[in-house]
Amino acid sequence: MVSRRSLLRAVPIAAAALTAAPGAPRWLGPSSTSTSADRVPPDLTTMQAAATAVRGFTADLYRTVASTRSGGNVVCAPYSVGLALGMTRAGAGSVTADEMDAVLHAPHPRPSALDSGLNTIDQTLAERYQDGDGTRRPRLTTANALWTHVDLGLRPGFQETLAGYYGAAPHPVDFRDAPEAARQQINTWVSDRTNAKIPELLQSDAVNSDTRLILTNALYLMAAWKYPFTAAATAVEPFTRDDGGIVNVPIMRGPFDRMGYLEGDGWRAVDVPYAGDGLAMAIVMPTRGDLAAVEANLNVTWLGALLAGFQITDVQLRLPRWRFRLPVELRAALGSLGMPTAFTPQADFTGMSTDTALCIDDVVHETFIAVDEKGTEAAAATAVIVRPPSVPQGPQFFVNRPFLYVIHDLLTGVPLFLGRVHDPLVAGQA
Repeated sequence: MVSRRSLLRAVPIAAAALTAAPGAPRWLGPSSTSTSADRVPPDLTTMQAAATAVRGFTADLYRTVASTRSGGNVVCAPYSVGLALGMTRAGAGSVTADEMDAVLHAPHPRPSALDSGLNTIDQTLAERYQDGDGTRRPRLTTANALWTHVDLGLRPGFQETLAGYYGAAPHPVDFRDAPEAARQQINTWVSDRTNAKIPELLQSDAVNSDTRLILTNALYLMAAWKYPFTAAATAVEPFTRDDGGIVNVPIMRGPFDRMGYLEGDGWRAVDVPYAGDGLAMAIVMPTRGDLAAVEANLNVTWLGALLAGFQITDVQLRLPRWRFRLPVELRAALGSLGMPTAFTPQADFTGMSTDTALCIDDVVHETFIAVDEKGTEAAAATAVIVRPPSVPQGPQFFVNRPFLYVIHDLLTGVPLFLGRVHDPLVAGQA
C-alpha cells in the first residue's frame, strides 16, 4: 500500500449513506447508525442539475488523475469523491466555499441545490439498487460517516446538513490519545461497506493526534451482465498497448446481442448492459490515434453526450478480463482544479466547528474493479482528513487495444466508476 505522503489522502469524506426513499427498505450495513427518518425527502426538481454537476466533476477529476499515470491503467470513482467533498463543503465559507463550488460544478442556488440534488440521486439509486442480489439486479450501496474527536464542538447546522442530505452518522473517536485505534475503526467501517475490497483506506501515518475530523464515503457495486459471457469461449489473444507492446490476455467472447452503440470523431463505443437494465458499462475505443486523443476531449459535454447518445443494435462483443486497484492522492489534483485554499491555513471551515481553525490535510481515495465473464465487482472509498493548520515544512469491439470505460446509471445519467485499461494484465496496488 502507498503511504499517506505518496498519495493525496482525501479529507476523510464519507460518501453519502445510500438510503432508500421514505417508506422503502434500507440497507445500512454493519454498525451504521443513521436512519431513513433522518433524511430530507428527495426533490426530483434538483436531480438533473446535480447529475450534470457530477458528470462535470467526474470528467475534470478523471483527466487530472489520468494525466499523472501516462500509459498506465486508471480507475477512480469521482461520485464517491464528490459526495465526500459535498459533505466537506457544508462546513466551508468565504473563498474556500466559492472554490469548492466551482470544482464541484455546484448548481445555483449554492450550496442548497447541490446538497438537495446529491441527496435525491443517492436516495433514487438506493431505492433501485441497495436491495439487489448482484445477479438478477445490481447491488449498489453507498455510506457516509462523520468521525470527530470526542471533545470537538460541532455546529448544529453542519450536523443537520450531513444527517439530512448525506445520511452521515456522527462517530466520536479519540484522535488525540488513541489515533491508531481511531484509524483502525474507520478502516473497519470502510472495509465492512466495500465487501473487504478496500481494507485499509487510511495508511498508518494518515491519522495522528492533531486530526480533528474525518469525513468518509464508501461505494460498492456487484452486478451481473445482462448477457453473460461463456467462460468456455474465453481465449488468450493479443492486446496491443498504446506504446506498441503486445500482451496476450484472456479475451471474453459475447453472444450476438442488442446493446448500445455509438460512433464519434475518432472513437466508437458500446454500452454493455447489466442485468436489470438499470446500469451499464460504456466502453470507448479510439478508431484513430491512441486513447490519449479521446481523453483530451473528455469534459462534461462529451461525457453527457456519450451516456445519452447510444442507439440499440446487435453487437458482437469481445472484451478482456481485468482486475485493478488504485489508491490515489487527490490533494494536488483538487488544488490544480481550483480549490487550493481548503488545504492552507487560510481555509475557512468555521461552519464545521466553534472550537478551532481547521483545514483539509489530505483527501484519500482508493478504487477497486474486477471484470470477468459473469459481471463486475467494484468498490471505492474516500476520506477527507481535517486538522488545525500547521506551518509548512518545506517543499513537499474487438477490444484489443487500450480503452476507456464508464459504469453509469441509465436513469440519472450519473457516472459511478471511470477508468482506462492500458494493459489488462496489470493488477495495480495489492
